[in-house]
Amino acid sequence: MTSSRDRILRTGAAFAVTALALTGCSTGQAGLAAPAAATVTAGSAADPSTWTLPMEAYRPTTEQTRTLARAERKLVGQCLKEFGIDWKPDPELPAIGPKNLLDWRYGIHDAVMSAKFGYQVDPAQQARYERALREADARPRLSDDAQLVLGGTDVPAEVRQKAGPEARRGFYAGRRIPEGGCFGEARRTLGGSAQVASPLVQRLTNDSYPRSMEDPLVKAVFARWSACMKAKGYTYPAPMAANDDPRFRPRPEGASSAEIDTALADIGCRARHGVAEIWHEAETRIQRASIASNATALAADRRALDASLRKAADVLARS
Repeated sequence: MTSSRDRILRTGAAFAVTALALTGCSTGQAGLAAPAAATVTAGSAADPSTWTLPMEAYRPTTEQTRTLARAERKLVGQCLKEFGIDWKPDPELPAIGPKNLLDWRYGIHDAVMSAKFGYQVDPAQQARYERALREADARPRLSDDAQLVLGGTDVPAEVRQKAGPEARRGFYAGRRIPEGGCFGEARRTLGGSAQVASPLVQRLTNDSYPRSMEDPLVKAVFARWSACMKAKGYTYPAPMAANDDPRFRPRPEGASSAEIDTALADIGCRARHGVAEIWHEAETRIQRASIASNATALAADRRALDASLRKAADVLARS
């Protein structure tokens, strides 16, 4: 997609998003099957936001991510306070785009939404998000020296260059700055960057998506979808090609009638041929095979995540 929706989907490693909300999964569960029946809105295709993928068993849920973030912020604030620095973290940004990892992974599916916005994000949601970004950018910032205390050597080079000689040597107010700053110290306390999936989980989740499009059953259903669209007057080789149509870029006046008509035809053909269902089944098979091939490493990743969650709970329980 070349729309604002696409930028949201692909930010954070090919829709593994991360920081995007994820559907819940059972701690330590080795694999999650597709539900027997998906929720379907009248006139829409199946709703993948109600589904799961096996790799979700190895990454934090939405609430777990928030718990880890709260614990990290608390630890960072305590660390900065020891240096005499008053710090208020930026507020959480409002939701924008997909509901979770699966919502738009296989493309659009909500006819009611697409009848208004085509392939685009709800403009009101986009406006709230951009307003929050502007407000965050306008907030007072820490001094360059204090930013080194916050992020250590991970801060941008220009910040390090503008910081004073003491901070550049790794000290602030006579105290040594922890490696990676207060953020680095907090993450070590919690057990690494546990708010996001491990590199292995991220890689396997990213890899399964393009691999699923090479599955013979997926290629076959794409061909049926393409023929369905052709019969309606639209020529696209595969579903995501319609999303990626350069004509369908965000516009101040909103989606054009051509974009909306295309999106509704797209959803109709998806629903008729079960595109998302077949695609999701293929990706589920691929992820299950990946889990079987990486069982030991993934189990270790899950144990590390569970340990981080216990540490986060302990941090938050302290006064």
